[in-house]
Amino acid sequence: MKTYKEIAELFGVTKDKIKYRARNLPDSYLEINRGITYVNTEGIEELRGFFEGKVERETTEEVTREVVSILRDELSAKNRQIDELTAALRAAQQTAAAAQALHAATVTQNLETDAGKPRDKGIFARIFGKISE
Repeated sequence: MKTYKEIAELFGVTKDKIKYRARNLPDSYLEINRGITYVNTEGIEELRGFFEGKVERETTEEVTREVVSILRDELSAKNRQIDELTAALRAAQQTAAAAQALHAATVTQNLETDAGKPRDKGIFARIFGKISE
């Protein structure tokens, strides 16, 4: 017979996980003595079924290294994406500046050609016979 703490150490899990799983065990597998709950051999085998097949966890350092490596790869991919988008933005800004300059030249040219023409009579001028100025 073992306590929750001893079983947790045996399976490599937390005491809380053992307590949680032990709630579902029949009372015949548990014995309480002086406020301490003990699990008999049959109960331990039943709990082993819950935790059997779990892959041993890698050490924290190995996991941290893997996560850092993955994050570095993602960061470098994002940096390349930012560089590409920055280049596309610069090209779009140059195109917009050229289009704006072309439009300004066209508007200036239209104003110059329209300055020499007499203005047509407006609707009110045609109706009332006055030239709008």
